[in-house]
Amino acid sequence: MSVTSQYSFIQGFFNGIFVGQNTVQPADQPFSESPTNSTTFVVHRPNGENLVDLGKLINTDANVGMVAKQLIGAGAALTSGLRVQGTPWIKVPYFKQVPGAHLPFDMLAHVNFDFHIETPWFCSDIDGNISVYLFVFLDSQKHLHIAVDGSWFSFDGGAPFCSGPAADALKSAMPLVRKQVAALLPSLTSAISEIKFAKPYFLPGNGTKAAGPFVQNASSDVALGLLLA
Repeated sequence: MSVTSQYSFIQGFFNGIFVGQNTVQPADQPFSESPTNSTTFVVHRPNGENLVDLGKLINTDANVGMVAKQLIGAGAALTSGLRVQGTPWIKVPYFKQVPGAHLPFDMLAHVNFDFHIETPWFCSDIDGNISVYLFVFLDSQKHLHIAVDGSWFSFDGGAPFCSGPAADALKSAMPLVRKQVAALLPSLTSAISEIKFAKPYFLPGNGTKAAGPFVQNASSDVALGLLLA
């Protein structure tokens, strides 16, 4: 089924709640998409689209349990599920460190989750977020790959004496976090590892093609559209 999908973002491009509208086309149509970084995003989706719901594949009970276990070992508690969001490279927090690593509006998959750390009585507790960014690309043989691009963390609390040690501990933990996320990636592409694709692209939410209006959250789920070579 070929559809034209229009996404209207209330809180910014691929961010927060959005309203979608799918219009079924009577005939197949070639793929095209409107310019990125706008409050309205239109994608013409052909019959041959293959869809991968990244949020559904990553936010599983097994993966959530693994992350929770690792955080407990580090003295923290997981306070959310594993969210997956599409983010333009120019909006990634470490963009200024290596601005030429990607084109400004190349899309990355932003995997993130919240944590809580109980501190000694003389400090305020800490609440924060850990993010891992994934880059999706095709190799020279047109096979799909997903690689860890980088990571980031932020938190509030820890005053007056615990924020520094907490930041040092999180910095030390980031290589392990990236390694654990990287270990999840082969399972995302194993079923299609031998298929050749012409183009990958991001769709907010779960990528539904059902006709009519719908409301989803672009900050918690993103889908990957794939066109065969």
